[in-house]
Amino acid sequence: MKRNVKIVCVVLAMSLCFGGLTACGASAQKEEPVTSEASTQEITSETGNEESVDNEETTTSEEPEEYEEVQGLKEGDAAPDFTAELVDGTQFKMSDHKDDVVLLNFFASWCPPCMGEMPAFEMLKKDGYSNLSIICVDCMEDKGTVDALVKEEGFTFPIAYDVSGTIGSLYPTDGIPYTLVIKNGVIKYTFLGAQDAETQYAEYKKAIDECMK
Repeated sequence: MKRNVKIVCVVLAMSLCFGGLTACGASAQKEEPVTSEASTQEITSETGNEESVDNEETTTSEEPEEYEEVQGLKEGDAAPDFTAELVDGTQFKMSDHKDDVVLLNFFASWCPPCMGEMPAFEMLKKDGYSNLSIICVDCMEDKGTVDALVKEEGFTFPIAYDVSGTIGSLYPTDGIPYTLVIKNGVIKYTFLGAQDAETQYAEYKKAIDECMK
């Protein structure tokens, strides 16, 4: 019996771990407030007589802040304009690419699903689409961290800094990686979370091909 219980616990723990790899920074569930009831303790006096003493110790936790779901952009919304500084020293301005299909990704180096899908963007770049613009925006990490990451990984697609989170605030989301496919300045597809690079490559390529029609 004990062995069966251990097996169930291990399976549940593994399920939670794998589930957490889909997206980083997702919102936490609301927690119920905890209130301890007054307790009565039996104590013994110096004379040996037992007395009942009410312990009026009652602790009520503060009410948790109610979680409000992030109201993100929807497919069909206009893509907010922004100008971003890229790692290579150039700039990317969204409105300059209104005639292109834009693949816009938000990521961070500390996010395993983000890093796991990065090869997908290299593959899409190598496909040689004539009017596809790929840009990956790093979420609020310092420039030194981003520069070191690009150098270490050898990324060749455009990567932008967003140290202050200004760009991210224009594209609110419950987590990262967060990817949008934009055509003529309008959001056509959104993706939250990521699996492996091959799977993401296929999904993004399908969306891009639809937008190229």
